[in-house]
Amino acid sequence: MFWWRFLKARRNTILGSLIVFGGVCAAVVTVLARRVGDWQLARLGAIASLVSVVLIVVFVVPPLTRSARAEAAQLDLPFQVTAGGWIFLSVYTVVAFAAWNTGNNLLFLIFSVLTSTAFVAWAAARAALRDLVVSARFPDHIFAGEPAPVIVSLHNTKRLLPSFSVLVEARSRTEGASQWRGFRRTRQHFSKRVLAYFMYAPRRARVEQRVEQTFARRGRALVTGFEVSTRFPFGFFRLRRRLRARDVELIIYPKPERPGDELHLLPVDAGQMPSARRGAGHDLHSLRDYQPRDDMRHVDWKATARHSRLIVREFTAEDERRVHIALDTFACDGEESDLAARFERGVTEAASIATHFIDERAELRLTLGDEEGKYGIGREHLYDCLHRLALVAPAHSPDSARSRQEFWQRVAPTARAAGDNYVILLTTAAPGTIPANVWRKSHVIYL
Repeated sequence: MFWWRFLKARRNTILGSLIVFGGVCAAVVTVLARRVGDWQLARLGAIASLVSVVLIVVFVVPPLTRSARAEAAQLDLPFQVTAGGWIFLSVYTVVAFAAWNTGNNLLFLIFSVLTSTAFVAWAAARAALRDLVVSARFPDHIFAGEPAPVIVSLHNTKRLLPSFSVLVEARSRTEGASQWRGFRRTRQHFSKRVLAYFMYAPRRARVEQRVEQTFARRGRALVTGFEVSTRFPFGFFRLRRRLRARDVELIIYPKPERPGDELHLLPVDAGQMPSARRGAGHDLHSLRDYQPRDDMRHVDWKATARHSRLIVREFTAEDERRVHIALDTFACDGEESDLAARFERGVTEAASIATHFIDERAELRLTLGDEEGKYGIGREHLYDCLHRLALVAPAHSPDSARSRQEFWQRVAPTARAAGDNYVILLTTAAPGTIPANVWRKSHVIYL
């Protein structure tokens, strides 16, 4: 199985190598046949060489061209020629060749004007990007697919010159890992994201813009710095300058969606437990002396008049709901793309269900494979759960069956009479493979 995956991943490389090797062998056979005078063999070798050339043009050259373009795009040179710049360079080259070939003074004068124009464009762009300080403030909570407000600030510290037409981009690094059965390979990808465009930045002044940025996927994004660029003054060239910054880690939460029909299948009293502790209910629990942090609306004025001191009412808490959400992260056999899509759907479902029960003031616990969470309530606990869901990944274990059995044992509910939680299980396991004690006492959502 490993060798089949390896050959499938290296299919184009192996095919290209065989075609090139066959062409070289055909050329060698042709040369040797000509030396010994075997013209029939030389003719066949020449035909085979031509066929090899055609195959190389069809199968080898296009992938190499795409790879060369990708490598050139990753070079990220600090100087870029625009479409207008290519036209300018073409005219510049033609005028230079004509002036050198003919010796015409008018052509030399035009060549000098074009050279001066290029120098002025480079000097003005360099001056516009000099002594700039960029900062950006991202929100604390960012959801995938939702616009996030970002405040971008550009500080021009130059004493005399303003800056014109400055584009600010954020440089970020993401890591993608491909795990095979025999080894693990990690790749780092650097990308740029356009933040803001400033038409004019006065000298010794700071300008700000509030922009909205949308992150397509959940996960972690590490902002490693900024890049400022400009096409000022003529638009022939784009000059770039990188600015160092403190690495900022952004956590992109999965976007909670509106709960589907799965929640309507839950029992009405799912996760509810009677509570006799103090809380924000409606039934009177007790009377006690007033404390500085108490709400004045809870003061019992009749009891205050009788005891000549402030007395407040305490109420019993409403019935609690304890819900345990368990996401099965252990991968099963199947297509890798299909499993990835199902797992992402499970992450979104878990985020939606967690948001729903937190809004219902339930006590929530989230388990992600081997990582167990604690019960909690409120928005801070919800953001902690979303933070964990943003970074969760499928677990590729050599013994997935055993790991999954241990997962079933951890999430299996115990006696409900003892006030245990209600389990909502999201899994990619096939129906019929879940243990009976887990399946009967849990609400299972198959992904």
